[in-house]
Amino acid sequence: MLIRNYMTPDPVTIQPETPVEDIASMLLAHRINGVPVVDGAARLIGVVTAQDLIHRGADERLEPRESVWKENFWVSFLGPKGTQRDKAEGRTAAEVMTTEVHSVAPAMHPSVAARLMVEHQLTSLPVVEDGKVIGVISRIDLLSLLKELENPLKREN
Repeated sequence: MLIRNYMTPDPVTIQPETPVEDIASMLLAHRINGVPVVDGAARLIGVVTAQDLIHRGADERLEPRESVWKENFWVSFLGPKGTQRDKAEGRTAAEVMTTEVHSVAPAMHPSVAARLMVEHQLTSLPVVEDGKVIGVISRIDLLSLLKELENPLKREN
C-alpha cells in the first residue's frame, strides 16, 4: 500500500502570480479545497486553500470598525516592519498562500498522510517527488483505502 496508489495524479496547480479571483473560480470549478502553488519547474512553493481565501470575506467587516484609517496607521506604526500583506488584502497566490506546507512522498504508506491530516486539520496534501508536485492525496482518497480494508474483513466473517 503506497500513497501513489490512492493519490490524484497530475493535480491542478497554480503559479505565484495567479490572481485570487482566478484561484477562487478554479477551486469552485474543480470542487477542491486547495491548490498547490508551484514555480516554473513544478516545484512546490506553497498552497492556497479555501481557508486562505476566506480571509477576504472576513475582512468585509463582520462588525463595523471604528476607523480603517486609524487601524492601518497603528498597524503600520506599531506593527512589525517588512511583513507581508495581510491575506485579506492579497491579490495573487504569492500574497495569500501558506508557505509552510506539509507534503508526502508517493512511496509512503497512506497512514502517514492520514496522521498528518488529522494532526494538522488538513483536507489534502501535495504528493511530492524530487521536489515536484506529482499528485494530491485527500481525505476522500483515504476513505477509498478504508473501504478496501473493510472488504477483506467482511469476507472473513
